[in-house]
Amino acid sequence: MTGRNHLLITAFAANFFFASLTVAAQNSTLQPIYTHFAQTQTEISLDLMASSFSNVELDEADNFDGYTAAFDLTIPVDVDKQFRFSVPFYTKGDAYLKPGGQPIDIDGYGGVFDYATLQFEYQKYAADEVGYNMAYTIGYGIRTAVLDTGTGDYYNHTGKILLLGLNMDKSIYDDKAQLLLNAGIRFYFDADDLHPRGVDSWVWADIKSAIIFKSWGQYVRPVLELTYLGGFHDYNAVYLMPELIIHVAKNVSFKPGGILGLTSDGNQGGVTGELSISF
Repeated sequence: MTGRNHLLITAFAANFFFASLTVAAQNSTLQPIYTHFAQTQTEISLDLMASSFSNVELDEADNFDGYTAAFDLTIPVDVDKQFRFSVPFYTKGDAYLKPGGQPIDIDGYGGVFDYATLQFEYQKYAADEVGYNMAYTIGYGIRTAVLDTGTGDYYNHTGKILLLGLNMDKSIYDDKAQLLLNAGIRFYFDADDLHPRGVDSWVWADIKSAIIFKSWGQYVRPVLELTYLGGFHDYNAVYLMPELIIHVAKNVSFKPGGILGLTSDGNQGGVTGELSISF
């Protein structure tokens, strides 16, 4: 291969990648793991996620260490509307009963604070008109399956959730980076054995933010996410998550990352990852 041909191929690949960034909302392959674009997708996306957690406190258990897995299926139905179907499908870990400190195993085909949900997302404003994208979201969900403790007791054998949210994204620093903000509310009701304070119904704020930085080379983009889940008084879980978006093909990306818990509530530290595929 001549030097000139090599340069042409490199330039084509780079142009393809950076062009993809300007239309990132075609699918979720260039989206952070937890914070979503407001811009409606034009392609169906499937996101497979897994993450570890440590020292999580529940209603009847403490020092819960383990991992969980989930998937998101996003289906656009119009230029400004889409549905997002999210399912936590497996959780496994070890914990200690409260009170008493008896060691137990917790596992099941569901999540912990995440339920199976169906959300409708409507993009109200577009960046080419007002300088940013903004969307409204509403959703409803139920617990996926019980979590077995191995002691005859079960967690998550009941539970429902209502979701309301507002998403925003825009380019910053002369289009060299992207800012994403998701501000939502989670209404838990008829929940069981989850809230560390022992209540069955509560309201939490669910706030996520992310910056997608300038790319490293042709195919890697660094990301920093900062999220909050809690009620601003009795429970406050804040996570800082550095990630990489590795664009391995036109319709596939892999996103490894770390989780650093900044408060005493929630996950105290772990790793996370996602495989995103579009159709």
